[in-house]
Amino acid sequence: MMPNLIFCQQNTLTYNQANDIGFSENIKNYTKFDSYSTKDGLLIKIGDTLTLGNAKKNKDKYNFNDVYSHIVNGKRRGNKNNDLEFISHNFSGDKVIVLSIFATHSSSDEYKLWNSRKSLPLYISLYVKTPNKGAGSGSILSTIANSSVRTIIDIDKALAIDEIVNNNKPLSRSEAISKLKESKDLLDIGLMSEKDYNILKGKLSPIIMTK
Repeated sequence: MMPNLIFCQQNTLTYNQANDIGFSENIKNYTKFDSYSTKDGLLIKIGDTLTLGNAKKNKDKYNFNDVYSHIVNGKRRGNKNNDLEFISHNFSGDKVIVLSIFATHSSSDEYKLWNSRKSLPLYISLYVKTPNKGAGSGSILSTIANSSVRTIIDIDKALAIDEIVNNNKPLSRSEAISKLKESKDLLDIGLMSEKDYNILKGKLSPIIMTK
């Protein structure tokens, strides 16, 4: 029953499933999915448009040539290749369309055997392209070159450091405190009702109380 169950559920995957060994050990490397729900609850589907955020990795500390840590040129299946070409910070703000979503078992120096790796959780990667280049761009030269295809290696890590923009990203504790203080100031000068302030306080308090 388990293989059939997994097959029926391959159209979508959640972060919790990817990190549930009982579930993930039945998923083969490079299994494709139609959609993925990230750690923060962001649902990503094939055909969706994502926005590149800011690069977080410094390639050359002397020239300050920042590059992305999780976004590379071309189609790449793993994160261990020595020839990975991380894209430049100059692409910040670019829109990209999701072409493919696939899962890979996490790698570790402690686990060399294939069977051992299958007992590790999954990380989710995406093939994406810019809409004005490559196939469908209207340019024959660009279509032949297909230069716009990129791989986002481990979308959850890319989201965590804002290399991919997530407008639904939960507020951090410090952000929640700042927002509540700002709202209190608005309440004090009469630009916010006490009812609205209390509603917002109720939403932010659990975040602030989390250590």
